[in-house]
Amino acid sequence: RIIYVGKIPNNYTKKKLRKRFECFGDIEEVSVHFRESGDNYGFVTFAYTCDAYAAVEKGNQVPGEQEFDLCFGGRRQFCKTEYADLDGNNEIIEEYYPLVKKSDPLDFDSLLQLARKQAEDKKKKNV
Repeated sequence: RIIYVGKIPNNYTKKKLRKRFECFGDIEEVSVHFRESGDNYGFVTFAYTCDAYAAVEKGNQVPGEQEFDLCFGGRRQFCKTEYADLDGNNEIIEEYYPLVKKSDPLDFDSLLQLARKQAEDKKKKNV
């Protein structure tokens, strides 16, 4: 949901960046970062992943607008700063959402086969 926006001009604001990309979908957060070296960048966080994909794919196809370097990424990839990856803690996830093992009768494939069989049986009864 987060896209990296590179080559931001010095006079660009968060408001301009939001306005530039809001045509692709709902935006949750925008940040703009300026460096002395001039390689300014920002991040746009979309509410939905599909909107972020559209922004990366078509973000430079807006007629008459500034072209940017666009790609997926977050703070760790571009800033190389200390970062606590709270969403990567598998112990917490497993505690609340246990992983389904392949042999589990409730795995996706088993449930799909069961649903197909039930639909087939129902169809046979109606014929």
